[in-house]
Amino acid sequence: MKKILHLACVVVGLVTAMAFQSGAGWPTDEAKKAQLLGSPTSLTVMPATLELKGTRGFRQLVVNANYADKINPLRDVTGLATFECQPPQLVSIEEGGFLTPKTMGKGKLIVKAGGKTTEVPLEVTGLDKPNPVSFRHEVIAALNVGGCNMGACHGTPSGKNGFKLSLRGFDPVLDHQQLTHDVLGRRSVSHDPNMSLVLLKGLARVPHEGGQRFPSNGVTTRAVEQWLAEGMADDLANLPAVKKIEVLPGSRTMRSPAKWQQLSVQAEFTDGSKRDVTRLSVFSSSDAGIAEVNPQGVVEFRQAGEVAILVRYLEEMISVRLTYLEPKPQFVFPSFPENNYIDTHVSSKLRLMDIPPSSLCSDTDFARRVYLDLCGVLPTPEEVKAFQAEQAPDKRTKLVDALLERPEYADFWTLKFSDVLRSSRKTLQTKGVHSFQQWLRERISANVGIDQIVRDILTASGPAANNPAASYYRIARDPQSLAETTAQLFFGVRMQCAKCHNHPFERWTQDDYYGFAAFFARVKTKADPNQPAVGANAPAGEIVFADRGGEVTQPRTGKVMIPRYMGAGDAKVEPGQDRREVLATWMTSPDNLFFARSMVNRIWFHVMGRGVVEPVDDFRESNPSANDPLLDALAQDFVKSGFSLKHLVRTICLSRTYQLSANPVDGNKDDTRYFSHAVSKLLTAEQMLDAICQSTEVAEKYPGLPMGTRATQLPDGEVNNQFLKTFGQPARELACECERESDSNLAQALQLINGPTINDKLKSPANRLGRLVTAKKSDKEILADLYLSTLSRQPTPEDEKIALAHLAKAKDPRKAWEDIHWALMNTKEFLFRH
Repeated sequence: MKKILHLACVVVGLVTAMAFQSGAGWPTDEAKKAQLLGSPTSLTVMPATLELKGTRGFRQLVVNANYADKINPLRDVTGLATFECQPPQLVSIEEGGFLTPKTMGKGKLIVKAGGKTTEVPLEVTGLDKPNPVSFRHEVIAALNVGGCNMGACHGTPSGKNGFKLSLRGFDPVLDHQQLTHDVLGRRSVSHDPNMSLVLLKGLARVPHEGGQRFPSNGVTTRAVEQWLAEGMADDLANLPAVKKIEVLPGSRTMRSPAKWQQLSVQAEFTDGSKRDVTRLSVFSSSDAGIAEVNPQGVVEFRQAGEVAILVRYLEEMISVRLTYLEPKPQFVFPSFPENNYIDTHVSSKLRLMDIPPSSLCSDTDFARRVYLDLCGVLPTPEEVKAFQAEQAPDKRTKLVDALLERPEYADFWTLKFSDVLRSSRKTLQTKGVHSFQQWLRERISANVGIDQIVRDILTASGPAANNPAASYYRIARDPQSLAETTAQLFFGVRMQCAKCHNHPFERWTQDDYYGFAAFFARVKTKADPNQPAVGANAPAGEIVFADRGGEVTQPRTGKVMIPRYMGAGDAKVEPGQDRREVLATWMTSPDNLFFARSMVNRIWFHVMGRGVVEPVDDFRESNPSANDPLLDALAQDFVKSGFSLKHLVRTICLSRTYQLSANPVDGNKDDTRYFSHAVSKLLTAEQMLDAICQSTEVAEKYPGLPMGTRATQLPDGEVNNQFLKTFGQPARELACECERESDSNLAQALQLINGPTINDKLKSPANRLGRLVTAKKSDKEILADLYLSTLSRQPTPEDEKIALAHLAKAKDPRKAWEDIHWALMNTKEFLFRH
């Protein structure tokens, strides 16, 4: 696990290094400049007034050109604008609208672009007051921007070439010590800053494996130089903390030719002061293939699409959503009747992105899809024919309602939740696994609210034999593991990184991590005397209880942590109160959409094949959802329904979005994000094996379980079935959907082509073929039955022609039928949900 966490930190470092070397920038080609500028009607500048305070009171401007075009009324032209200050001595102006104060006084800034001019009031103050460089606010930020303290560089736990910094500057005391006292102070030379290794190497004036990290005469370079010259002091204890950061212009939709966007970052501190920190912030794109961002905060789109630009200044992070669209003159959004609010939000997004939806899927496709998604099984031939024959306009609604009441529905969704809850006999023993499965299945069948199920799990106490929900505390056994598991399962947050350092992708700090872990500090287990031990070290039964004492200590500070909600401050726990009760009450509160958003996203993923946030358990600023209004609406509806799983699944399945064809149309073939067509995905291991058993009418035998048990009814993955393992059945060792393998591989192909699972069932004399032949069914009737039992549809005339021709020239009709059945079970149409 430590290696995995370290690898994640290295990836963060590489991303930062890539941002430092980004190719993003304003156009230099005159034709592109002219196209971007066009003929604006006016200019506006952000901010509208300028007050530069102090010697380093920088300001990054954003210049917008306004146009008469109603579809594309605004473009960012900051990089193409010219700037003039009157009087000129007040500020120096870098290309791209970056201002540095020079002389105190009042004046104005004249901005020109595309033949238009605007003026902005300007005042420079505070140059006569001492303004020493802040080590923690500026030098650490400079190291962040240079990528010096990232996981791929000196922020690695062991450092690089003897020089170690804390990751992303989360430990400024250590960093100050390393910079000023390590290697006899050679890294920082106050009396001659230019001889300091931190600058010599950062500017690549001497060999440096990391190359140049500071731009010559840039803001970060000047901050480090001045700090060195001023004596390399650390900040005083009363240094105001960063309260928040704001990014201009915020989220924006841009249309061609406006591929560029300048970002401007302002930090607000706890003393009420504000300052521009654009050049002290780290920028990264959620998808560099769509858009890149350079260290100056200039975003350049490479293709049409949507990205989140994550902006980080010290420990504060915020993301802005930018969308860029190319013109599609012939595009007309097709008719899209809306069945419910899901369709409203999906169609709105598709219209914005100029992506057409596919047409409605056929009845046979819908029946096969909804049986697999809700119950994990194929419809029988009789069920397919009955659904096709039904003439009622609401027959799809009736089918969904019927499937939600079938026992297979409860089996299938119990399996899904048991996977990520990690119910396994390796930790719970056989009896514990069966009792937990039964406990969970009863609640899903009865449509007990997901909030209540989660509350019962989190607050469970007593013998696990009597209260199977308590098994949650037999799987994860320490406060840290419980915090990580709970955050990932129920909030969709991966907190593991914050165990060792502040999270590199998110706002979670070490204090947040250990504060959340404090909720579980007093959870203990002991052997259940009524459940005898099995083996040397594995008690068959355990009792979970809340102890009177137990705390979590933050390892870096030594501070005993107060239980802390995720993103909502410290919890108030009364003396003697079970901390888990407090957590569960807050977590499942109707007002707390944090939990609801995570749960609906996970359920949406299982029904639709892809999460609104993907991966489903990775909610963070740098991983934006595909559709925020949709996710919020799903969460609100989920809460309103009493956290009903059946209600949410029903709502999704009755939407037109769910019922779209998997066949793409021109304009949505490349869409894998906005649900313009159904997702085609390989059946899960359990679905596939059950489908093979159902199609052949030969059940799989699982050790210790009754004949006829389906794979979706298995209590865990410890059944030693090679077919299931080959097709990705999870070992239930991770609280992550990612543990279930979904990619195709050679071993799977070999299983399908000549593996015993399919071939033995095909050869069984008492299988479907045997029954049909014994009943003296005609060739056409047998063929129709095989198609209906595998592909859930009738054969086409061409299908029939090919199959009957194969039979006509076969010496052994039985083997010929086995060939046909084998071929059907090896088609993509059978192997995939579509």
